[in-house]
This record gives sequence, C-alpha cells and structure tokens, in this order.
Amino acid sequence: MSNFLHTIRKKVLLGDGAMGTMLAASGLPPGQSPELWMLEYPETIKHIHQAYLEAGSEIVQTNTFGANALKLKEYDASSRVREINIKAAKLVREVVGTKAFVAGIVGPTGHFPAPLGDISWNELVEIFVEQVQALADGGADFILLETFSDLGEARAALYAAKQYTSLPVACSLTYTKGRTLTGTTPQAAAVVLEAMGADLLGANCSTGPEELLAIMKAYREATDLPLLVEPNAGMPEFIAGKTVYKLSPEIMARYVEPFRQLGVNLIGACCGSTPEHIKAMSQAFVSREPVWPAPRTFPTRLASRTQVVSLGTSELPLMIGERINPTARKTIAEAFRQENWPLLNEEAKNQVKAGAQALDLNVGVPGLDEGHLLAQGVQHLQLALDVPLVLDCTRPEALEKGLQEYQGKALINSVNGEEKSLDSILPLAKKYGAAVLGLTLDERGIPEKAEDRLIIAEKIVQQAKAYGIAKEDVLIDCLVLTAATSPAIAMETVRAIQLVKARLGVSTILGVSNVSHGLPQRSWLNSTFLALALGAGLDAAIVNPLDTRIGETIASAALLTGRDPGAQNYLVRSGKAAPSPGEKKDISAPGSEASLETLHELIIHGQHEGIGNLLEKLLPKHDILTLINKGIIPPLEKIGELFAKGEVFLPQLMLSGEAARKAFDLLKKHLSGQALEHKGTIVLGTVKGDVHDIGKNIVRALLENYGYRVIDLGKNVPAEDFIAAVKNEGAQILGLSALMTTTMVEMERVIKEARKENLQVKIIVGGAVVTPDYARQIGADGYGKDAVEAVKIVQALLKETEVG
Repeated sequence: MSNFLHTIRKKVLLGDGAMGTMLAASGLPPGQSPELWMLEYPETIKHIHQAYLEAGSEIVQTNTFGANALKLKEYDASSRVREINIKAAKLVREVVGTKAFVAGIVGPTGHFPAPLGDISWNELVEIFVEQVQALADGGADFILLETFSDLGEARAALYAAKQYTSLPVACSLTYTKGRTLTGTTPQAAAVVLEAMGADLLGANCSTGPEELLAIMKAYREATDLPLLVEPNAGMPEFIAGKTVYKLSPEIMARYVEPFRQLGVNLIGACCGSTPEHIKAMSQAFVSREPVWPAPRTFPTRLASRTQVVSLGTSELPLMIGERINPTARKTIAEAFRQENWPLLNEEAKNQVKAGAQALDLNVGVPGLDEGHLLAQGVQHLQLALDVPLVLDCTRPEALEKGLQEYQGKALINSVNGEEKSLDSILPLAKKYGAAVLGLTLDERGIPEKAEDRLIIAEKIVQQAKAYGIAKEDVLIDCLVLTAATSPAIAMETVRAIQLVKARLGVSTILGVSNVSHGLPQRSWLNSTFLALALGAGLDAAIVNPLDTRIGETIASAALLTGRDPGAQNYLVRSGKAAPSPGEKKDISAPGSEASLETLHELIIHGQHEGIGNLLEKLLPKHDILTLINKGIIPPLEKIGELFAKGEVFLPQLMLSGEAARKAFDLLKKHLSGQALEHKGTIVLGTVKGDVHDIGKNIVRALLENYGYRVIDLGKNVPAEDFIAAVKNEGAQILGLSALMTTTMVEMERVIKEARKENLQVKIIVGGAVVTPDYARQIGADGYGKDAVEAVKIVQALLKETEVG
C-alpha cells in the first residue's frame, strides 16, 4: 500500500482550495491557458502552492486540470502535454517537499465518449495515458480525476491511470440535483468505479457544501472506500463588475465536521475558495480520526450508467432478458447481419417493459465480426436503456471490445472451469471492473452429480479471488440440461444450487429455458423448474420476460422465500396487467395504426425506425405544418419536461431529439424542392477565452430539433464575430455560453457591443457559472439554466418579437 493510502486510512487529510480563483487574482489574463501561463510564471504558481501549504493543506494539487492533448489543442499546444505535467508536479514538490502529498490533477477533455460524443474509448485512453504518465514521472503521489460529469469518460481516465501507472487513483465527479450531467448517481458511480480499481471516490465543484452532504452520504452507503469532497464556496455571483463567491471561510469551516462524521477522508475546497478558507477549515476539525462504517458485506451489484441492481439471498430475484440472442432466432440473426439496431433496441425495450432488470446481449452469428457487433450493440443498448447489460461472449478479444464501450459494471457471460477460460476471461473482468458468470463445466463437460459441479464452482471462485475479483462479483451457473432426455438430471441442478449457496455463499444464476428444449408447452416447464430453483436459493434467472408465467413465478417465489418483505413487489406486480407476447403492435408495419399519438410515442422513446413509414401514412391526412406543430413539437416538449424533472437524462433527451430531427428531415423531402420555413435564426457560441462547449452543443442540437436555424460559431469567439454573424445571418436570437468565471465577463462586452450597434436581436446567456442575477445585471434578455430551458426562452423571446 502506498504511503498516501496508508495515511488517509489513519487520518482525515485537508486538501487545498481553488487554483483558478487564485490565478485570476494573480494576473492570469481571461482566455489564457492556466497551464501555459504556468510555464511563463512558475514562481507565481509556487507562491499559490506555498500559501495553501501554510494554510494547512496536507494535499496540494498540480496546475494541470486542462493539461491534456484535447484541451491544449485549443491553444496549439497539444505537443506540450508531457512538458507541462512534469513541470507542474515538480513545482508542487519543490514547495511541499515531504510536508504534503502531491495530487496529480486530471480534468475532463470536454468530449463525451461515443455514443453520446464523437470520440472513441481508445482515443480517450490514449489522451489520458499521456497525461497520467507525465504526472507520475513528475513525482505525483496519486492521481486525482476531478470534475468529471460523464461516467464513461471517467472510466477511460481511471483505466489509463490504473493500467499505465502504479499510483493510487481518486475519482471525483460533479453533481447537480443528485446526478451528473449524463444521469449517474453517486451509488452507480461508486459501484462502477470501485470495481475498476478506484482507491478514493467523491465529488467536487458542483454547488456549495450543503448540497454535497447528501452526495457524500449516498457514497458512504454504497462503498467502504475512502471518500473525498471539495465543494465550491457557494455559487458565483457577479457584483460590482467582479465574480464573487459568497460563502466565507467561516461558513465553509462549519461543514468540516459534518463531512468527517459522514465518513469523508479528504476534505478540501473548489471554485471560489482561497488559502483563507483552507486555514479556517483546518482549525475546524474536532478530530482527525476517520469515521468508518460498521463492517458489512455488499450484495452482488451490477450497474448501468444510471442504475444499480443488486442480487443475493436478501434481494429480490433478478430477471435477465434472454431474447437478444441469434441462436435459433432468425430475426435476431438477420438483424445483426444488417446491423439493424432499431429492431434490436425495440426487442430490448420490450423485455424491459415486461419486467427484465438486466439484458443478456449475445451477438454470435457465424461469419460476422463478433467484436465489432458487441461494441456496437453495447453502444446502442446503453444509450436507449437504463438497465445493466450481460455480455454473452467467450472470445476474449471480442469481449474486451464490448467491455471497453460499456459505461457501467457489466456481467460477463461466461467463464468456466477450464484453465484456458479462467486465464483469458478473469483478467478482463478485473481490468474492466465486471462481474463474472461461472459455468460449472470443464474439459470433461458438465458433471452429472451436484457435488462435482460444486468442485468446479469452488475452483472458479478461488481463481477469481487470485485475480483480485471479490466473491460478490462471481455468480455461479449450475447449468440445467433439457428434461427431454432425463428429467432427474434437472433436479440435480436444483441440488447443486443448494450446495453452492450453502458451501460457497456466492450468488447463483441460471439459464432456465434449456430445461424445456425439445418439449411442447415450454412455458409450463420453464416456470415450474424456475420455482424449484428459486426455492433452492437461485438469485438470478436468464429467461424470456415476455412469458408472463415467468414474471408471476418470480414474484410469487420471492414472497414465499422471504425475499419480498411486506409483499411489496408481489402486490405491485399483481396489481398490474402483465405484458404478454404479441400485444405490442409493430407501428412501422403496413396497415398498422397511424396517428399523431403514435408519432409522439416514437419521438419520446427515440425510436427512429418507424418514423419514415408512419409519416408516409400521416401525410395524406395532415399538412406538413400540422405534422410539425402537433406531431413533432409536443413530444419534444414532453421529453423536455421529463428532463427538467430529472425523470429522464441527457442520453434519452438526445435520442428523442434525433428522432424528431429525422422527422423534420423526412418532411423536407415532401416539399417539392421548397425549403421548410425555419422558425427563426439563432447565432450561438462560447465567448472569447472559453474553450468549453459541451453545454452549448447540447443547446444547438435541441434548437435544431425544434426547427430553428442555428449558426454555431464554436468556442473562443470574439465579440466582433458574434456581431458580424448576427448582421450577416439576420439572426433574431444571440446565445452566449461560458463555463468559467474568468470568461463570463466577456458576455457583458458582447451585449454592450450589440446594443451599441443597435442590433434588433434578443440575447440569452447560459453556462455552469452563469446565474439569473448575472444575466439581469449585464442586460441579457434571457437566461437558460439548461438546454430545455434555453428552448423555452427562445420560444418566448421570438413571440415577443412577433408581437412587437
């Protein structure tokens, strides 16, 4: 164990405060790269580090938040990554010596990984590897991944740090209303990142300390790892021409003990904080002794980006959908051959609607590239659905491609007792933080006797432990053969489940449908055998969720085996009509019902595949304007409302937007060469000095989906370019974005220039640091807290313009 990890388990450590705030006060020009400026003014940087050290900081961070190739490319400095990171780490070490630990800071790239963004997993890993290796070579004591808003990108950075350095790694995400930008909860982050090897977990930036208390409590409930917290000194406000964070050192200090009592091991501060804040916080500790939770064992946990599911003796049995499997399903096999992802997404959604809590993904079609299909399948399913995935693949090279793309904690299906299987699959499970399904077979096949299956199960569990895989992350499948050949052998599987639960204490799982292979009325046999297996202690079943008997059996067995306290799950299920196969209509099929309500459903659920056929049926009934105003806009507004309430998240919002965009594009083709009239022209851009544009890009996409003409000027846009674009394009709306307090002041300059030119344009502003008060102070016409709100503001301002 590193000296840092040993220390933080014995003593609560005090971090430092904001670097950006101090740099701005020290003369960093707006728009200048802090990392490049450091090379010119190293003594100024050392002075800041010294101030934090004297204030009591026991961890001092490198000035490298934006020192990755993608961020530095904005300043034509992508070739200087290694130079900057080594220099930054050495500057901290020169100041602190052995008096404090050096945290090598790694910030996000500003790009979402595919499928939300335009960059691949391997590209992201390469970018982060270059930075973390340089920080390690510069002498950092640990790597601190800071202010990540997307779990997929955080996974790539964590992978790079764990696989390419020997340093401990801390992961800190940023949250709003309990979730990251792409919908991840602290619980999901804890499950996924701990499984991938994170040494510390926590949150920074976000808002003030009050809001982060709940986040840290949620983390502590989900993990026993050391925790870190670095809240802002409140939210920024613009007062008398200056950015002000209102939480004083005394107020920030009041939160030190509450955080320690919650079990936080590293307490620091973020935006707006200064050495004065850190000094006050250092004096606020009642004790430096860590508060650890009572000893406990977590159940087996799988996770998507947004959702955690648990299984084990005290949990409800888990239903895993089996239907995305080309074996004996010609429709699925053909869908993989054609890469018909809409059809496969629909198959997945049907299973989830029927009660599946996780989905098995098998792409094994002879002659096709299994690695490519698995990676693509993972991308499409995790964008469309929230449930965890089971990657059904035994070829290591193909499996690895799927694991790289999965932005959660997957279940690998499967490993078995053969040495070749154990040595090729278990390392992948460890490397990518996946749980693993172990089949009780080996070189000799499937043993007849339950005792012999137990021996194989024990071997798998022990080998997994040798690779550093926790017992909770191993699920044993005792395997069932068809009852057509020997009904008695099915009961041997039930006995094997009992033995594995009693002797090994691991979770059990079973592919149930094998028992009825080759027999009529398969549903009868599957549900009856499932009941027996559940009675023996089965924790998860890979089944056909569209068979209503299966769901009924699981609910009933859970109640009777004491897994459903108060019959809560049973009562919920019995109070609803269970979905049955064949009830769902193919809305894209010829002759199916065509209505505006059906179009609403397609857009809300982000289903692209049926839109073309549906619009062909609707066009004879409705004019194009009606289709837009009553068919496309209402579901966009509905998904926007759900997003605002936190009931859906960015991936679903983007999928719906893309479906609406497809509808718009198809309608254009029916105008006989005429242009579809745009609802208005909007010029968008990130202001001068600011190279962050994720939020602005989301706003652009949503506005385009609503039918607006958007002129995107990009990032780091000077005031004169905004003015010229408004004039040249005849824009009615100008949208300004800024992420940093040092660049948000540029918004006021743009607004003043627009008013000076007497431009008849409405101006809206937005960004992480922008507030409604600031928008009013600088004379903006509107403030959009997020993309959905921005659309509403645009709609309202354009109506005002029409009235005027």
